[in-house]
Amino acid sequence: MSRILFFLGIFIVIAVAWAISRRRQSLSIQERDELEELRRNERGRKNAQAVIGEPMEKCEECGTYFPRREAVRRGTHIYCSARCRDKASKRD
Repeated sequence: MSRILFFLGIFIVIAVAWAISRRRQSLSIQERDELEELRRNERGRKNAQAVIGEPMEKCEECGTYFPRREAVRRGTHIYCSARCRDKASKRD
């Protein structure tokens, strides 16, 4: 009789542990789904920003295209960096 109760107790402990494990796993799946949805939304926002973009300029010294907000100016001339600006001023 004691053996039957012993194995019954072990079975109950294993069943409870398995149920807890399944519960945690199902929560993990829900969390993974939520995280995946957040990542999709973030990618959508980044793609929307990439489509909007910003105006580009061409460096008069090296011909590189760069964002207008990063321009280095000297008079009416536009350069991609101080290095190109200095190179052009030495040449002039």
